[in-house]
Amino acid sequence: MGILDKAFLVGSYLVAMLAIWSLRNKKSVGESRPPSDYYHGIAFGVLGIASLLLSIFGWGILGIMGEGTSNKLVAIVSSLIPFSWGMGLISRFYPRYEKFFLALMILGLGLITLSRFMDAPLMARIVYPVFHSTAALVVIATPIIMVKKGLMNFHFLTVSIGGAIISAAGISLAFLSAGRQLLFFSQAFVLMIFGPLLFTVVILYFWGLIRGEKS
Repeated sequence: MGILDKAFLVGSYLVAMLAIWSLRNKKSVGESRPPSDYYHGIAFGVLGIASLLLSIFGWGILGIMGEGTSNKLVAIVSSLIPFSWGMGLISRFYPRYEKFFLALMILGLGLITLSRFMDAPLMARIVYPVFHSTAALVVIATPIIMVKKGLMNFHFLTVSIGGAIISAAGISLAFLSAGRQLLFFSQAFVLMIFGPLLFTVVILYFWGLIRGEKS
């Protein structure tokens, strides 16, 4: 890992922590904080901690360079980000579907965990795309719909862009950790773009949430 990669990763961690601080100090309507803030906070927390750990321990902890516990955990961690992100959007804009979507994401995370610790590659090749694509569809489509309805301004569209990027990255990492390759996302290519990609995603995510509110 080069110095530039470490700089991008540390930058991702700092932006993620800033985002969590902003969510914590955001004025909320009513006495209680909306659940969406907690879901977004989880996504930022996982992004930030993952970036910091990568900057300290290097690419080896991604688990795509060999077998072991890290190889199994990477698929789970890479799923938490889009799943939590999707939950935040569903909770905010479609609260009546929140419990259903939460149950669906918990089921997906459980199946992904089983597929890795039971060494079931066929199961993994099915559950990764299905649940990641479901979360990605929510993350990409919801901001577009909300902007079109006039409930959020155009800055909120950066959430869709960030969601598309992180979902593609998550699926690619999951395939690599299972010993396979998704399209042109080889190990060398993924490692080359991973640092700048995480930094871009956390910036887009943060910008969309903070600047996307209608004034």
